[in-house]
Amino acid sequence: MNQIRAVVRPSASSPARRGRLAQVGAAACLAAATVASAAMPASAAPAKGVTLTFWSWVPGIQASVNLWNKSHPGIQVKLDEVTSGNAGTYAKMFSALQAGNAPDLGQVEYATLPNFEHVGGLVDLSKYGAASVKNDFVGWTWGQVSQAGGVYAIPQDTGPMGLFYRQDLFKKYGLAVPKTWTQYMADAVALHKADPNAYIAAFPANDGQWFSGLAWQAGARWFSISGDSWVSSINDGPSVKVANFWQQLISKHLVKIEPDFAPSWYKDLSDGTVLTWPTAVWGENTIMTNAASTKGDWRVTALPNWGAKAANGNWGGSTTVVFKDTKYPQQATQFAEWLNTNPASITGLITKGGLYPADIAGQGQKVLSQGVPFYGGQNIWAVFRANSKLVNTNFQWGPIMSTTFTQIADGFGNLANGSTTVAKVLASAQSQTVSAMKSQGFSVKAG
Repeated sequence: MNQIRAVVRPSASSPARRGRLAQVGAAACLAAATVASAAMPASAAPAKGVTLTFWSWVPGIQASVNLWNKSHPGIQVKLDEVTSGNAGTYAKMFSALQAGNAPDLGQVEYATLPNFEHVGGLVDLSKYGAASVKNDFVGWTWGQVSQAGGVYAIPQDTGPMGLFYRQDLFKKYGLAVPKTWTQYMADAVALHKADPNAYIAAFPANDGQWFSGLAWQAGARWFSISGDSWVSSINDGPSVKVANFWQQLISKHLVKIEPDFAPSWYKDLSDGTVLTWPTAVWGENTIMTNAASTKGDWRVTALPNWGAKAANGNWGGSTTVVFKDTKYPQQATQFAEWLNTNPASITGLITKGGLYPADIAGQGQKVLSQGVPFYGGQNIWAVFRANSKLVNTNFQWGPIMSTTFTQIADGFGNLANGSTTVAKVLASAQSQTVSAMKSQGFSVKAG
């Protein structure tokens, strides 16, 4: 995601620009001064008397911090494990930026980076040698955190997508594992004909991020830059293609419309009502935890493709950022690099935090190179490792994704009563996003 975020902030003189600065603090405008010192490799950081604060919601990340503190006595990290989840953490981060006392480091998802960047809340880590670790990461993730020579975060984990499916029920109903979405549709028809109470999938009535991953795979580009303006294209051709495909499944009652990550949805995964879940790599733990009775029944394959050329999308993943208020940008950069590239740290992030690393070497660790008993001994990690390399590199996030995702989710909530369609929801979200961006002082036009 090669966003030119530095040049698409609202005009400093506009009321909306002043309003947003009130939310995150006028001090955010001083980010350039924070990083104005001469570039210095992170590895050259002095090792005396430095304490860094780090906010994260990842369970078990304290183990990595402990490893760092043991091996770097002169640069200690104090972890604040925020328990309010990512949404609550972001509110806390913005409040801290407003007060001028943000932590040195924080956990920020890829989709939320632009929200912090456009108010000048992040340090450009390229000034402290971060570009030296570029080749350690899956290429598309570096595109998500960098722009025009600047680096605004270090990738941590990813969410390459795949298709989890009930192998036992596919065999029962004589279904072929789909390699294309056309084949997936044929499976849906055959399944529902054989058992009207069974569905190929559930369409989440509350989840815009799930849909964004599928649109990403199809070649969508929801946001881009033209000159000094954002271009919003939430209902572009690839996205409408995906929307129409799922609308056909909905209209023919071949999928069940229900919220994901809800008790009724977990029940459907467990009792065979729903046979597949197109989702990200982290879905493996969701199924294992909430459909434990199906041990041995599930398998994983690549997400079906739209044509002969293989492609993939991504759902989720986060980064380590350095906030503008830090007094130690060089040392903070050093820790961010180490946290996400050190083999021992990554092992902890995988085994204790449940993350799938963005670090290329980390994806090849032994713990991610063996069969998983719950999935019948299949090495599911090999599937995701291969498909992580196929993630479309052109997908870009906009600067108010929380608002955009809410608009899409609200629209999806009306699909069950037939008052709208998936394509209409995208068109509405496009219009609302453009209006919201303009109201906040962004220069934006519809793609």
